[in-house]
Amino acid sequence: MLAEIGSANHRANTSTKQSMNKELTSLAELQAQIAIDRLRQHVYDLASPEMNGRDVGSNEGERAIAYIENEFKTYGLQPWFVEDYQQPITTGAGANVAALLPGSDPARRHELVLVTAHHDHLGIREGLIYPGADDNASSVALMLEVARIFAKHPHMTKRSILFISFDAEEKPEGGTDKMGSMFFVSQLSKVKRQRIALMITMDLMAGEVVPGLPGALFIMGAEKSLHLSRLIQSRMPIDGLQPLPLGLAMIEVVPYCPWCKHEVSDYDSFRQANIPFVFLSTGRSQHYHTPADTPSSLHYDKLERNAAYLLDLTLGAANDLEWIGDYDHHARDQKTDIEGVASLLDAVLKQPPQGIRGDTLKNLHKAQVAVAKFSKKSDPLSWFEYRRLQTISLRLQCSVARPSWKMCNWL
Repeated sequence: MLAEIGSANHRANTSTKQSMNKELTSLAELQAQIAIDRLRQHVYDLASPEMNGRDVGSNEGERAIAYIENEFKTYGLQPWFVEDYQQPITTGAGANVAALLPGSDPARRHELVLVTAHHDHLGIREGLIYPGADDNASSVALMLEVARIFAKHPHMTKRSILFISFDAEEKPEGGTDKMGSMFFVSQLSKVKRQRIALMITMDLMAGEVVPGLPGALFIMGAEKSLHLSRLIQSRMPIDGLQPLPLGLAMIEVVPYCPWCKHEVSDYDSFRQANIPFVFLSTGRSQHYHTPADTPSSLHYDKLERNAAYLLDLTLGAANDLEWIGDYDHHARDQKTDIEGVASLLDAVLKQPPQGIRGDTLKNLHKAQVAVAKFSKKSDPLSWFEYRRLQTISLRLQCSVARPSWKMCNWL
């Protein structure tokens, strides 16, 4: 009898291991199909001088929309807007572009995982072209490459995947329905909103922000749900990539206005609708919102690693993520925030950005002492301590994006 039980357990363990190996092989096979040349070509096409910075409503903006739509058609994805891939933003200018990959599980294909980016940029200012390679051609390239790969293997995803490229992220005031993402959400029926399991959005995905953390990928929004946190924690390691969970409160802080927050990308349109989201970014480099944000300034090996992560995250969201019933868009995770800011401080101080001011470095060393004290506390941070952590995070962001600015010390 014991021998039979042992034999049965052995068969069960073997079956489990084979299943795990099969899943791992499937993910590895998907990741092996990432084509770095395709990623690079998308960026060079969308951020070329001829595209004049893809200003919303411009001829070049329309060319970017047509480019993305044509890629979706080439992959064989279905149009989302009845029989159309485009959704004109009737409250403003430009258009969103969306395409659907139906899920393979009849019981779950009505549920949606959204993979999104915005395609517009700043256009021409004072006679200078702002190409917007990192912001945000890099993210559009990632979305397109992941869409191409999943379209070749539609049986891999149980939930349906909706790929969306939003327009009008840069210029309209946040929270207005002139933004492409806000307009998209406003046009969703209650039933369709309730079908969204998760929204994944990307912004700035291939710049070099912190030299001491060359593989850093900031992951924000997971603090809003234990299910989301588990989804992030269960992703497979990728050589050269360092996922860094960080609370949105660390990037939305506004100087001298404790009750204010500054939404930095399209995720906020979904947050306002209480739709769970994950926001991915490598952060603001020194080329952010300058004419120097060109295709040649990007790190395509980083973009390739981020594509591998996005494939894994999307696959996990489509197949393994439990329906999120504990979502709380007010939730914060102080431990994660302290650890994230501490990691950034360590990296910046070990390998400071070129041209950083001496007084900025001095203040960052003081901040490091404060964060070390926070990490040793057994009790939650007080309101004032947490506000201090937020301002340290803001100063860090300023010091890596604009290291020569004196104002970084006034934050």
